[in-house]
Formats: sequence, C-alpha cells, structure tokens
Amino acid sequence: MDTSASGALPRHLVLLCPDGAAFAARFLPLVAAALERGLSASVVTRVTAHRAVIEAAGARVVPFALGTARLNPMAAGYEAGQLAGILKALEAGLIHCLGLRAIVVGGTAAAMSGVGARIYQPDDLAALAARNDSAGRLSRLALRHAIRGPLATRRTRFLCQSPADAAALDLDPADTGLTLVGPDGLGAAAGTLYAELFRA
Repeated sequence: MDTSASGALPRHLVLLCPDGAAFAARFLPLVAAALERGLSASVVTRVTAHRAVIEAAGARVVPFALGTARLNPMAAGYEAGQLAGILKALEAGLIHCLGLRAIVVGGTAAAMSGVGARIYQPDDLAALAARNDSAGRLSRLALRHAIRGPLATRRTRFLCQSPADAAALDLDPADTGLTLVGPDGLGAAAGTLYAELFRA
C-alpha cells in the first residue's frame, strides 16, 4: 500500500547513501534540516569510520551494503528487497536517495514497501552527462525513463545541485517537482522539501 494514500505519514526520514564517508563529508546538513523540522532521521549506508560523526549530528546509522560497482539489475533487485525490509522496520515516511544507484535501488524498495514520498538527488551525473557516444545517450534515456516513470509517484521530488544535473535527466527547471540548490545551500533546499512532503 502506498502510504501517500493513507493518513498522516510517520515522521521518519531515511537518507540512503552508498558510503558513510561521503555522507559525513557532504550531506550532514540534511540531518540538521530534518531535525529542525521535527523529523527523526536514519542514514542507511555502508558503515565506515565516520559512523560516530553521523550519529553525533543526530541521525541513527543503519548498516546497508549498497553496491558501488556498475549497476547490475539482479544485484539491484536483491538490494531493493533487503532495503524494503529496512524501510518497513524503520516506518519510513520519506526516503531521500543520494546518487543514481541509491535512486534505482531506493526507489524500487520504496515502491515495494509503500513509501510514496521520495526525494531523488542524482548528484553524480558528471561522467554520464559527458558521454556523447551511443552508450552514454542510451544510458541517459534509460535512467530518465526509470527515474521519471516507474520509480516516481505524484509525491516524488528531484533535488539537483546544478542545472547541468537536471539537464542530464531532461528535467525542466520550471517543473514544480524540481528544486535546484540555491545560495542558501543544500540544507535549506532539502528542508523546504521535507516540510512540503510531510505536510502533504
């Protein structure tokens, strides 16, 4: 069941990131943004030496070995099944997926576990956007179709660090489902989305 069709959402945010070190280095403002809005937050990630840093910011750390190699559909499906169980156990009301692999696996797991509120942050598109060969164009087309099609709900939002990231997925800056990180930074942009999605 899609929780977007039921009553009040559990006020729990799940942040899905492939690597704990990367989360500690770049995404701690997301935890602060969640806490400022009265949400509880869990970071589902590969546990590294940075666990204590993430916990000190106020988030629970849940170990999850999201793959880092080239996306394999079989492996991604297995990971999604595992993650769906985690989302249900955490009673997630919103999932914020950081990176393409997190979006594919997290979006699939969200669909399996009934989490309708999703934020997709495809922040690792530079290499993909730079490929002008047929394989690169095909990859972008497939990602656009999946991320904006079966992995999206009416309560899916896209958060991009730059117009180039949005363009790589053919996202229109005028689309109300897209937020670009502004001068106030990632935390402010994400916080606005958290408030919107938990109010909806």
